[in-house]
Amino acid sequence: MNKRTKQLLLACALPVLILLGMTVKPIYTVLKGEEIKLQTKPVDPSDVFRGDYVALGYEAEEITKNLVDADVIKELNKRNTGVRVYVSLVEKEGIHVPEQVSLREPKSGIYLKGTLQYIGPNNLEKEVAYIEYSLDKYFIEDNTGTELEKAAARGDMLAMVKVKNGYAILTDLTVK
Repeated sequence: MNKRTKQLLLACALPVLILLGMTVKPIYTVLKGEEIKLQTKPVDPSDVFRGDYVALGYEAEEITKNLVDADVIKELNKRNTGVRVYVSLVEKEGIHVPEQVSLREPKSGIYLKGTLQYIGPNNLEKEVAYIEYSLDKYFIEDNTGTELEKAAARGDMLAMVKVKNGYAILTDLTVK
């Protein structure tokens, strides 16, 4: 094989290897992660290119300020932009809820990696930390979102999430 052929093969193989490498973490999480349930607060939009999906919000995205460590608040005030945080979860009545928000990765237990965007009042005028987990869309078959919409309006929908080392993959939505 001459030098030119080797360069061509390398140029063709490199993008394929990069794309395959991007799938390792999500696949590993789905196969080896622990399944948890999160309470949702969804909206049901549609995307012209990708079809119907349920845009999800989670109760765990609005965490009361008293669960946020002081060093997280200091870091947020310094940066005034999103701060990478670790949200420890505890199971209560079959649903995982936040227990603590910290800058350090927990040594044990189930936790989610997220980005704390800001701390401010919610619609009930309570101080809460707003955290994003990148679990906000779940694609569904076209014209099948009506049941999920109705369940969401009643607050009867749970998100099934696989978590491994803080990395989370939304695997299913269930109606209570």
